[in-house]
Amino acid sequence: MMNEDKKPKRRFSYVWPLAGLYLLYLAYQMVRDVWNGATAYPAMAIAGAAAFAAIGGFLLWREWKTYQYDLAHKDDPSTWSDDPAVWADTAAETQAGEGGELPEAEDGGPEDDEDGGEDEV
Repeated sequence: MMNEDKKPKRRFSYVWPLAGLYLLYLAYQMVRDVWNGATAYPAMAIAGAAAFAAIGGFLLWREWKTYQYDLAHKDDPSTWSDDPAVWADTAAETQAGEGGELPEAEDGGPEDDEDGGEDEV
């Protein structure tokens, strides 16, 4: 049974796997430079390569899990959510963080202006 309060999962994106692959490539280059003796600070290069490899691996793993979820639920309309209001609510909660509320704007925005949204200077 689906929980009604559950937020929709994000969709697969090709940007994150490409970023992950690029970080893995940079890690490879750093280790190769250490191996060839082309770096002045091998300890720093190894630490950086380990960090790049860990982050790149995490990005690839996360997108792989998202891709698998999308494939498993592509024929299940109950998990689809193309409603802009649901995505806007999710984005607002993400921006607000733990508090759950965004700060109110002082002016009402362009829709409240009588002259069509142009402010006088």
